[in-house]
Amino acid sequence: SDDLLWLVWALCEYVEKTGDTDICGRLECYVNSKPLEADEDDRYETPMRSDCTESVLMHAQRAVDCCISRGTGAHGLLCFGSGDWNDGMNNIFGESVWLSWFFACCVKRFADLLAGLCRPDADKYRAFAADIGRAADRAWNGQWYLRGYWPDGEELGASQNECCRIDSIAQSWACFCSEASNAKAGTALDAALRLLFDRENGIVKLFDPPFFGGVRDPGYIRSYGPGFRENGGQYTHAALWLAQACFKRGRANDGMAILESLLPENHDLNRYMAEPFVIPADVYTCPGHAGEAGWTWYTGSSGWYFRVFTEELLGLKPRHGMVYIRPCLPDDYPDCRVTLKTKAGKAHDIVIGHGGIWLDGAIYDGKGIPYI
Repeated sequence: SDDLLWLVWALCEYVEKTGDTDICGRLECYVNSKPLEADEDDRYETPMRSDCTESVLMHAQRAVDCCISRGTGAHGLLCFGSGDWNDGMNNIFGESVWLSWFFACCVKRFADLLAGLCRPDADKYRAFAADIGRAADRAWNGQWYLRGYWPDGEELGASQNECCRIDSIAQSWACFCSEASNAKAGTALDAALRLLFDRENGIVKLFDPPFFGGVRDPGYIRSYGPGFRENGGQYTHAALWLAQACFKRGRANDGMAILESLLPENHDLNRYMAEPFVIPADVYTCPGHAGEAGWTWYTGSSGWYFRVFTEELLGLKPRHGMVYIRPCLPDDYPDCRVTLKTKAGKAHDIVIGHGGIWLDGAIYDGKGIPYI
């Protein structure tokens, strides 16, 4: 259910960071595919290119409208559909806290984009996103946020659950959403670090405990086996979002500890059994296989790692074609030297440390550095 929104997220990321709105008017075709039948949850096929074309902005707006048209559940949250982000949860069909956080984050940014382009409906989208975010904030278990609800209202990701008692992404994305209570988000992050970050073995679990046995069937995720891949193993995207949440809340030491744990060089390579120079998609937590890497050469994980390190720890934040430097350095972190090459071919020398920031030999004045 979340795949629609990644287009919206990507468009907002691009425009916010580059300041280039021309892409919004670029025409792209749709694809043709027969709608799913009542008894179909998904379908594997090769769709055909359509003759219908619209702007990239309209593609994104239709994606938002499609999400909204699917409605909300009894708790005011968006629904899992055939699985959100963790697509193995394809039999839950209930309401999703994580998807609701993600929607609120994306659609508020999209509303700002519409307003900046003097397009209608920005206020409507902003209000709907805020309602969804507030509903997610109410899905509170006393110590952390739920992952969601089954169709009959049973909680998923709650302290009384036998499986999936706490899920990482519901906690980390709360730290990215302004509708989340500041106190709740901090408590949820504490719980995620305490219960999901195995500091001794350098593993960050996606959720815990894994799905197993005769409990309610969440979907094909259970076929992986407990502690493999998304079923309670480390899924590196989620681990990086947890690190990002730490940096955004000023917890640089915790964020850095996660980043260090994700590097292959900090694992026993005899156990790890994968290339020591690439970031893996997943690391197993199953007893007897704990610390073994799974799918490697996964560019999504490496891309997120690079972004969290550069944008959050070093604080190199692109905005409207400029780079601003707002570091969040761990204690006793050494001074760093960064070479920022601009599109025009200029190379800036940047030194970042606890003692200050220097740009081309002078104290950085806090202003944006053109890079496009």
